Amino acid sequence: MHNFKGAIFDMDGTLLDSMPVWDQLSQRFLGQYGVTVTDADYEAIEGTTQLQGAQYFIDTYPFLPFDAQGLVNGLDELITARYEALAQPKDGVLRFLDRLRENKVKMAIATLTARHHAEKALRDRGMLDYFDFMLTIEDIGVSKRRPDIYLRTAEKLGLAADECIVFEDAPYAGETAKRAGFRVCGMAEPAYAAGEAQLRAASDFFVERSFEELDGKI
Repeated sequence: MHNFKGAIFDMDGTLLDSMPVWDQLSQRFLGQYGVTVTDADYEAIEGTTQLQGAQYFIDTYPFLPFDAQGLVNGLDELITARYEALAQPKDGVLRFLDRLRENKVKMAIATLTARHHAEKALRDRGMLDYFDFMLTIEDIGVSKRRPDIYLRTAEKLGLAADECIVFEDAPYAGETAKRAGFRVCGMAEPAYAAGEAQLRAASDFFVERSFEELDGKI
């Protein structure tokens, strides 16, 4: 095992095979009210909290028959149902987490998913107790295009950036962590296939399909 003391994990697409939960999520919900969600809309809500994103849609589509909190509530029901139906642990992840714990590696989660969804998704799959703590978009307030969430997580672990490995499936997020001084383990993810070469270039390690590929490497 390489000499590192901390492991910082993204959740969706990294710990959980759960990117399908979010596939066209806003469109699935808002389409029934006559909204066609655009690429510009998705770009505008990237890195926002659920309530901030909901307020954006209410402001942009004022004919919607609810306020921002009502939209959050409706999306919450859909998100919960889709996590329960679609999300599964990534192949080999439980054995890998066991190995890190046996080696006294500190582990934490840095996710842009709302805390209540992330905690429930991991608790339901017996994974939450592996981690010392979780930081979310609600704690940080900016997207992973800035390194704040990784730096704050390392600080809470009591570690420097170069003592940690960040596990990420999003190319832009992997690049952010690398620029901030972290080692990076990239995770292949179909949702980000177009940027896979970008993620590989930022990664010290790379997982094609299963965490078992890291045996003898990390």
